[in-house]
Amino acid sequence: MPTVKIGAKSLEVQLTAAEAFWGMHRSLSIAAENIVGAQTLGPKWWLTLGFRIPGTALPGLFIAGTYVRKGDRAYVSWGRKKEVLQINLRNHRYNRVILGVDDAKALAEAINMAITGC
Repeated sequence: MPTVKIGAKSLEVQLTAAEAFWGMHRSLSIAAENIVGAQTLGPKWWLTLGFRIPGTALPGLFIAGTYVRKGDRAYVSWGRKKEVLQINLRNHRYNRVILGVDDAKALAEAINMAITGC
């Protein structure tokens, strides 16, 4: 499961070695100024992804990698039985980062509080 660390100037998404391998990506560092907000996603969230270029998908078990469709580029690292957190971005390589985490709602709230300064 990816580890998310919220800092004053950036948000760090640290991937395990397996997640980095299957998602064909290293851990991410996102400047706070690029974060628009965070939210949880419900069932069938994967229908919004588009084409996987590159990455790995075992439907229902593990989804990792870069997904593209017209006007959207997402990085995904999700595993079975994990809640889904989406971090929305601007002026970044990705429009959104989608992660499988234990408590997506609490993490989304923490990210939103950090970017609004409240």
